[in-house]
Amino acid sequence: MEGKTRLCVVVVVVMLAAAGKGVRGQLIDYKAWLGEEPLTPQRIVNDVVEYFSVRDPHGIPVMNVPEPIYIPGTVPASQITFYDPYISGHSGLRLEYVNVNLTSLSAKGKLSLPHFNLNGGYKWPGPWSNSEGHANITMTGIEMTLDLFFGISDVGLLTVEPKMDLEYEDLKLNFTGLTYTHSFVVGAAKTFFSTVIEPIIFSNVQTKVKSLVNQRIEERLQNLTFPDSISPVDFALAKIRMDLRETLEPVKLDDQEMHLTWGVTVQVQNIELAGVTTIHRTHEVSAQFIDNVVYVTIQLGTQTLKGGADWFLSASLLPAVGGHLSLEIESLAVTVEAQQPANIRSPPTLRKIDIKLGNLAVRSDGDGTFDYLVEAMLNILPNCFRNQIMDKVEPVIHQKVQKEFNKFDVYRMVMDKLAERQQQQQQMEASA
Repeated sequence: MEGKTRLCVVVVVVMLAAAGKGVRGQLIDYKAWLGEEPLTPQRIVNDVVEYFSVRDPHGIPVMNVPEPIYIPGTVPASQITFYDPYISGHSGLRLEYVNVNLTSLSAKGKLSLPHFNLNGGYKWPGPWSNSEGHANITMTGIEMTLDLFFGISDVGLLTVEPKMDLEYEDLKLNFTGLTYTHSFVVGAAKTFFSTVIEPIIFSNVQTKVKSLVNQRIEERLQNLTFPDSISPVDFALAKIRMDLRETLEPVKLDDQEMHLTWGVTVQVQNIELAGVTTIHRTHEVSAQFIDNVVYVTIQLGTQTLKGGADWFLSASLLPAVGGHLSLEIESLAVTVEAQQPANIRSPPTLRKIDIKLGNLAVRSDGDGTFDYLVEAMLNILPNCFRNQIMDKVEPVIHQKVQKEFNKFDVYRMVMDKLAERQQQQQQMEASA
């Protein structure tokens, strides 16, 4: 077998068949896997938080799945029927990473499994005679990837197109009672899996996943439609801009007063800044899940910002002077990188904040000598040293933002939101 072969294994088919209506005979008692407590959203969140609170989370969260799983009855998998099989190895399941690109509307996830084993009786009809006996299938180094490509339907609803791949490092097949024909097929493992199993996975499973996911999306987002001309991220930012124009344009800041040496006092009042509502995406917006941590990168910018403020300067033995400053900033770009542990009992962390300012232009109203001096200083010095100035300002902003992050109780926020939705649902059911 050359390297990792892009194939799908029969044990996956067995699990999927067992989860649906493909098992004949006594069905698996899945309720025992879920425990006695009701499977509420709050319980799911708690179980997932506990799952990711350990250093090396593996296995299947929420459900208490036994190892091995005994499937009573018969399980058809393409041409082969398995009898009372045991499947094991799923306790080593690991979520390696998830990468979501909100700009291109795509997502990719990867699961790994050190090994998987199927052990049980089988029957395999043949053209002249049947093969029947015991089957033991072991696969190691399994990696399954799932690509999701999102799009917008004709009616503006979000849709998804899944693509599944499975690769493995080694495969061991042990069938007793094989006929010559079936022995030849099993010997050519690549042909066996690609012709018998792969069509089932890629035709049936992907179709079911697509149908189920799109059905859930339609149920949850039935009242939320998107245009197909721009990405949902840009569409969301457009709505934010509209809201900001009504509530935050212009931005008004608190008055500032600074006491300098030699008894000099500077006051800045009526500070306003316009143009914040031109906020837009400058690069991709993405989220990654790696090593039980969610990493989020957001890069936003604005067009020209315009502002103004009244200033007053006073000093002992000198007459007070003042005027009005008009400020214009060519552009503002901000890159924010943050991380949130999957154990949401821990607060988020601001990993990086990078602020880039465009050229500044300052004009001081008035014809006095001091106005010219102020205008010259504010035009020359900030433009020459704006990168150095921002290097000094960024740590201060970083510290203040992290201080606010430390106040976040993400776990409580999620639980409160779930409780609110549950209450709303109960009220709707009561009024119906």
